[in-house]
Amino acid sequence: MTEETQAKEKPRMRDVPRDIEPYFIGLLRRGERWNDIQGPEAATLMPRHLAYLREQLEAGRYLLAGPVTDDGPLVGLLIMAGKSIDEVQAIANADPGVQAGRLAVEVHPAFLPSLKGLKVNF
Repeated sequence: MTEETQAKEKPRMRDVPRDIEPYFIGLLRRGERWNDIQGPEAATLMPRHLAYLREQLEAGRYLLAGPVTDDGPLVGLLIMAGKSIDEVQAIANADPGVQAGRLAVEVHPAFLPSLKGLKVNF
C-alpha cells in the first residue's frame, strides 16, 4: 500500500498538524548544588555548559535549547531528537551542569509539528 493510499484511508483530524513527529522535551531545573558557586570548577561551568549545548545542537541531537528567565525552579528548556528516552536522557545527563549537580534534567516524550526545517545559528 502506498503512502498516498494510506493517507486517503486514514481519517485526518482537522485541528492536528499533518507533520507530527516524535521528540523529547527536556526540562532543566535547579539542581541540588544550584547555589554552589565556590571552587575551581565554578568559574568554568557556564562556558562548558554552553559549549555542550552548542555541540548537541550542531550534532542535531538538540533542536532547541534556551533558558527560562523567571526566578522559578525551571531554568532551561530543551527539544531533543533521538531514538529512545534512554538515549536522550543519557545525552542530557552528560551536560557538565547536570554532572556538577547545578542542574537536574527531566526528559519527556512528546509529539510536535516537524522541526526539520529549524536551524540554530551561532
